Amino acid sequence: MAGGAPGERTPGGGSLLEEFAGHLARTGASEHTVRAYVRDVTQAARDLEIHLNDASTLQRAGRAGVRRWLARMRTAGLAPSTVGRRLASLRSFLKWALSRGYLQEMPSLDGLSPGRYKRLPKFLTQTETVRMLDDRVIEEPSDLRDAAILEMLYATGLRVSELVALDVDDVRGRSAIRVIGKGDKERVVLTTQAAQDAVERYLAEGRPHLARKAGEQALFLNRLGGRLTERSVRRIVDRSTRGYCSLPHAGPHTLRHTFATHLLENGADLRTVQELLGHADLSTTQIYTHVTRDHLREIYRRAHPRARLKTRKDEEI
Repeated sequence: MAGGAPGERTPGGGSLLEEFAGHLARTGASEHTVRAYVRDVTQAARDLEIHLNDASTLQRAGRAGVRRWLARMRTAGLAPSTVGRRLASLRSFLKWALSRGYLQEMPSLDGLSPGRYKRLPKFLTQTETVRMLDDRVIEEPSDLRDAAILEMLYATGLRVSELVALDVDDVRGRSAIRVIGKGDKERVVLTTQAAQDAVERYLAEGRPHLARKAGEQALFLNRLGGRLTERSVRRIVDRSTRGYCSLPHAGPHTLRHTFATHLLENGADLRTVQELLGHADLSTTQIYTHVTRDHLREIYRRAHPRARLKTRKDEEI
């Protein structure tokens, strides 16, 4: 294990956390993702008594210590999704430290679980989504931009970081778009005709009024003519979905969940959805099957004459 006295700087000249954050940025992680990893690893290091400027203390992230850390978070009432995210962030950090030679052996963290239940993704129903998209009132250039953003997010399932990274030439006249996702991986996403029409109208009637700087390539612009930020897109989506769904708040990832759920509800297979979402692991996509099982159960109850009779407790599909 790379070592030194506590407080000694790493060979890279900065703290382990600074180097890890730089690594994440170089591999294509968004600013939001980097901040989330840094926050989680900082929390884990504090709880496990790891000094982030002393690689020799990484050994404290052993299986027993991590199991106690998970138990403390569960006892404190943290949601399984939060516990799971922190565990995943710590695991990624340790794998990076191993690859850099700061850690001699990866701790055995296999089988450690954040909790028994996974929080199911929140999404809009098909009726809610259609109403939200069709009821748009266009009064100014930014309204055209917002309409195009909503159509694109629902049509493609893009992550917000992928959406704001798009340039005009990436989408103009295209029904298929190449995007760079997590881990600097490229994939092709498809768009609907409605999304293409919304983007073309925005490019013709909206974007020219927002553009302030010659040569700006960004597709979606803010009022100052610069590239729209992820935070701004989150505000746009939250504002646009109010009154159209039962969710207290909705963001770009809600529309990503909506995209995946509606595809599966209408017959798409899981592996196709995996490819469209850019998930490296099929198990990440499988959470949507829990949502669509509820949908199938409801259709079955409504459609099958005998299913409407109250006979016995419903069984899991």
